[in-house]
Amino acid sequence: MEKKKKIIVPVALALLVLVVLASKYLSHNVDTPEQIKVSGTIEVIDTSLSFKVGGRVLQRLVSEGETITRGQSTALLEDSELQHEKELRQAAVEAAKATLAELMSGSRPDEINEAQAVTLRARAVLAELNAGSRPQEIKTAQAQVQQANAVFERWQAEYTRQKQLLEREVIAPREFEQVKSQYLSAMEQQRVADERVQLVSAGPRQEQIDQAKASLAQAEARLALVTKGPRQETIDRAKAQVREAEEALAMATTRLGYATLSAPTAGVVLSDHVEVGEYVSPGSPVVTIAALENVWLRAYIAETDLGRIKIGQQVEVASDTYPDKKYLGTISFISASAEFTPKNVQTERERVKLVYRIKVDIPNPDLELKPGMPVDGEIRISQSR
Repeated sequence: MEKKKKIIVPVALALLVLVVLASKYLSHNVDTPEQIKVSGTIEVIDTSLSFKVGGRVLQRLVSEGETITRGQSTALLEDSELQHEKELRQAAVEAAKATLAELMSGSRPDEINEAQAVTLRARAVLAELNAGSRPQEIKTAQAQVQQANAVFERWQAEYTRQKQLLEREVIAPREFEQVKSQYLSAMEQQRVADERVQLVSAGPRQEQIDQAKASLAQAEARLALVTKGPRQETIDRAKAQVREAEEALAMATTRLGYATLSAPTAGVVLSDHVEVGEYVSPGSPVVTIAALENVWLRAYIAETDLGRIKIGQQVEVASDTYPDKKYLGTISFISASAEFTPKNVQTERERVKLVYRIKVDIPNPDLELKPGMPVDGEIRISQSR
């Protein structure tokens, strides 16, 4: 009898353990009215990064398998030409701003003084021409004629005498040429003096007066413009030139920024496609990354549970890697058509069922969830009602 008791006790204990384990398994894996359990693996969106401009690769800053953060530089292009373009645009902006500043400040005092002096000279010239020749000028011109006549008569007599001596071979030809040169010079001075006295006696010509009037009008217009300062349309035109130069600088700065390829999101590098020194065209893949900041879970819902879920419903997700941490996801997609359960579902009985595919978006700011990681999810029905 005692032997039978010894056999029954271990068997009873074993059955008790099996019951406890089964209850735990069922409580963990069986749906309840308050929740629906799903499972699957973490999936991510692959993103291929490419330059917006073509060029030669200067540096590749990341490698396969490396985890990167949002905004991290992944590759660089040679940018000397782009840098030079930006410097030229910067110089154009500074020049345009300097021109505008000069216009806004108005005319400088030295410009006004110079315009006033030019106007005064033009008025004096016109007044002198309108007044005609002064008596003193006529007397001076007449005296110059008398002096020129006296000089000419003296050299004319000397020229005649030297010519006779040359004919008698008393003097050398060289001496005669010197006298002849003086004689011709005196003749020219006499002619100039005669013309001068005629001009002074007649007074200024009308075309000289008209030209002086035009010069005065031009000087007065210049003085008025300088005194008033630049016109508003000139200032507006200068402002437009500043805006155009700044826009060109902004474009050059943007193009220079295109020489740095930055990650649009945090993730892990899946592959790199270029080497240093290689020429790449715009749009050619340089680095492919898996975005980790926002991952998603592909799961399947039985047809009987389809009416209990909806878009926007929250899902609590857990992983074996971080068993003490929960991730809050949201249902973003529910398939409109049924399909057979995928073969990677655990039991053969479940694999022959018709199910509906759902997608659960999961924020992953700490980048803990990785592609292919198995996770479990609980869709809490009570929270959605």
